[in-house]
Amino acid sequence: MASPAAGGGAGAPDAMVEDGPGAMSAAQKVAAADDSWYSVDEAKLASTRESKPWMGDAKYFKKVKVGPSAAMKMLMHTYSGVEKGIKESGKPVEVMGLLLGRPHTEDLTTLVVTDAFPLPVEGFETRVIADDESVVNYMITLGETIESTRKERFMGWYHSHPFDVDEEYSHCYMSNTDITTQLAWQRAEDPHGNPWLAIVVDPLRSLAKSHPEFGAFRTYPPEFEAGRNETPDGSNVVDDQKRVEKWGVCWNRYYKLDIEYFMSAQAKAVIAILSKNFLWMRTLGSTPMLERENRERLSERVNNVATGLSKAEPRSGIGSPLAIGGLRGSRSGAAEDAGESSTSRPTQSAQGLASELAEGQMTQIAKTVLFGS
Repeated sequence: MASPAAGGGAGAPDAMVEDGPGAMSAAQKVAAADDSWYSVDEAKLASTRESKPWMGDAKYFKKVKVGPSAAMKMLMHTYSGVEKGIKESGKPVEVMGLLLGRPHTEDLTTLVVTDAFPLPVEGFETRVIADDESVVNYMITLGETIESTRKERFMGWYHSHPFDVDEEYSHCYMSNTDITTQLAWQRAEDPHGNPWLAIVVDPLRSLAKSHPEFGAFRTYPPEFEAGRNETPDGSNVVDDQKRVEKWGVCWNRYYKLDIEYFMSAQAKAVIAILSKNFLWMRTLGSTPMLERENRERLSERVNNVATGLSKAEPRSGIGSPLAIGGLRGSRSGAAEDAGESSTSRPTQSAQGLASELAEGQMTQIAKTVLFGS
């Protein structure tokens, strides 16, 4: 297994339930319970690795299936980076780990992720370093041990982008450093029957939206040219500002894979029971708006909105740049579109914050009416 030089920088089990409050988006559907995802036809897998059909197509893989163990470990690890960073320096840190899995032997354009392994690697603002010799040796030893005991290999990596929650976009995109790292992995692993995957996790948005915010990506080789205005999700977007805001400045150097989740019949039954018996108690017994972290971040979020509004100067012609959230500038330094008022983004943030607080107040009123004396 090759080792990377550098890379870019929690939910609850009920987020995996199909019809619960944490239902997935259209691109992140929960597959029906199916134990077949845990069984491996070793002969077919060996044949697939030998034939390497992905080597002739830069966009060969279309979909990623993620198991519950991998999803939960990624969420827990990335959220721990948020907590640790805020406690030590006031700013979340990015974390990194490795993915265990394989190419699917029936649907050859699908990659299967069964587990995740956190690494002792941290960083800030779209950059996570994994060049420490002891870390590299740990990765190699762990990989060799797993390959000797399981039928899968390390087949990808994940890292977090713990930036301020954006009302419109998630922070699941690839920075220039991420792309350099992913391309190095693909060049080292793809030719040896082990197609390499990158997953970016947005832990703060995952918490805010109550479902996992993952982005699965692979990079294009340097000789490949995507469509002129084709973004990583396959859309044609002419507005360069919008492309950069959502996908970063390297939007034409990688593409996105759809994510679905799978679990065994037994795991699905257990989660269904836990959700039925305990989810209602958690909903009624918790008050997110009064939790310490949310109370501490409220003043910061209000200040961000106020700062944005104070800088906004609606005018005709070219608008002035407006950065909402301290780390948002890492994605884009371009100016606001000429036809768009510079007050629109802080206004949207203010509306989202007001709606969130109003919802919290209404929930508390409902609890008082139901259970108050």
